Amino acid sequence: MLHAAHILCLGTSTATWTQAVHLARCLEATLHVVPALPSERPASTPTKGAPISVEAATVPTRLVRARTDSVPAVLRYVSDADIDLVVADASPDRGPVAPLTTDRLQALARRLARPLFGVEHQDSPDAVQHLFVPTDLSDRALWAFRHAVALARLYDATIDVLHVMESLPYVALTPTDRLSLGTQPLSERRGRRRLRAFLADGEAPNVQVRSHIMHGDAADQIIRFVDRADMDLTVLSAHGRNAREDPIGRVGARVLRRTACSLFLLRGAGPSLLLPSDEGA
Repeated sequence: MLHAAHILCLGTSTATWTQAVHLARCLEATLHVVPALPSERPASTPTKGAPISVEAATVPTRLVRARTDSVPAVLRYVSDADIDLVVADASPDRGPVAPLTTDRLQALARRLARPLFGVEHQDSPDAVQHLFVPTDLSDRALWAFRHAVALARLYDATIDVLHVMESLPYVALTPTDRLSLGTQPLSERRGRRRLRAFLADGEAPNVQVRSHIMHGDAADQIIRFVDRADMDLTVLSAHGRNAREDPIGRVGARVLRRTACSLFLLRGAGPSLLLPSDEGA
């Protein structure tokens, strides 16, 4: 189960606003809202994609009076207001694009120490039906999977988990060697065993989880899977903050530059949205 006391909405689109309100209502959180400029305020009946005024909220709201016109200003506000989750536009006016092709979301993904929900183009929470979790079977990936399980319960969604195994170099084998290996290579059998153990550790009762194994380059296979399976939301855990290394990681950065999918990004060394009972041992 997720918990949050304060959620910051940095979006101006209906999709982002709707997601932020939905999460604030489900988690009983206060929604912090950046006031729209007069020229940005919608008519009395908002149209699809138009920003919605604070008065339309159905949850406790707090107007952000501090500056948030730059990423450093947003980071200061997040720290000062003890924000638990930031919900932001992935691309408010450019149609479906990869999250890391927009400057602000790219900077927030790399510098924000809180979970970040980059909303792509869903019109309502009901559109989030298929969650995607790429995993290298690490503890950090398990943490992301447990968040995905909590999100799946929140949205009544399914989860697809993908583990990519690097392809082994071709080695010519004799018929006897091939027979001894059986119909499935030892490395793949081991990978499937590890993936089953990973899912068991994630504790996902009453959530439909489909597991997949692919071979090849991790980023290429993840991108291919997301595009083919039409995922709604990718749940990913970034590395801890390291000035010398991209905190999103090499594979994560490649994926997020090439897949037009909403993103729920967790900071590996940052705060959790899970209740202690859901954190695992």
